[in-house]
Amino acid sequence: MIVKESFNFRRTVPYVRFDLLLAAISATAVYLLVDVAEISWLALPSLVATVLGTALAILLAFRANTAYQRWWEASTIWAQITGLSRTLIRVARSLTDAKVAQGSVASDAVHAWQRDLAVRQAAWAHSLARQLRQQDATAELTRLLPADEAALVLAADNGPAVLARLQSQAIFRGYAAGILAGLDNFQLETALAGLSVQQALAERMSATPIPRPHDYLSRMFVHCYVVVFPFATISVVPAHQWLVIPTTLLIALYFRLIERVGAANEEPFANRVQDVPITALAINLERDLLELIDVPDRPAKAVPVDGYLW
Repeated sequence: MIVKESFNFRRTVPYVRFDLLLAAISATAVYLLVDVAEISWLALPSLVATVLGTALAILLAFRANTAYQRWWEASTIWAQITGLSRTLIRVARSLTDAKVAQGSVASDAVHAWQRDLAVRQAAWAHSLARQLRQQDATAELTRLLPADEAALVLAADNGPAVLARLQSQAIFRGYAAGILAGLDNFQLETALAGLSVQQALAERMSATPIPRPHDYLSRMFVHCYVVVFPFATISVVPAHQWLVIPTTLLIALYFRLIERVGAANEEPFANRVQDVPITALAINLERDLLELIDVPDRPAKAVPVDGYLW
């Protein structure tokens, strides 16, 4: 996610250089043919540029809005994951601390169970973040999990789903050991069920992009408009027809940047500078979960690097 307020324009050039080149060739050709060679019939009515430009602006606005909605939905999904994870560990600690206060179970066993649950939940968040970005989660899983659990998760096709199963098994082990009682396990399973739903929503968004024809047509319409624009506007400035060249370049830059912004935001888990910073959010969630069980040794808080938060 971009958190800095200023941008380096040079970094946008690779995304717009084709359209700028196309605009320069088209506008220069129109200027030479109409103004220099005096082939006046090539000058189209300005209404053509107005109608096509309006239609293109509506299309690009729709795409940019759709892409932002996907980005915002992805951010909302991860906010739900954060909230449900905190709830799971908070409720688990409250329920099990009550058993210690009653003297019905040893405090060491309870604290070990609490830590096991919190650390595994942090590993679940890291595993999901890496899976969505198609990255390797070995470093996080081997750091947080026992060797046998880490090997099991790393060998699975869907690591977060396996970790959710291990969490469920840990809850029922706690019930069998007397750490949980009554309907305690159902309260925790409800939070796990909510986390599984959010995982499925994140996976659906990651695997289902905006329909490809929509992406292709948006790009093609921008290219076509850049070519047509100088033909339809050169007659508007009869005294200074050379102005059609910089005007076309400006229009090409404007429409192409809007189209590229929409294309970049439509994949919020693609590990690009514009996406939702799920790696940083997973690190901060790990800190929160460990703090909930009074573990002082926590990872450093995620901070932006060169204006980007990953």
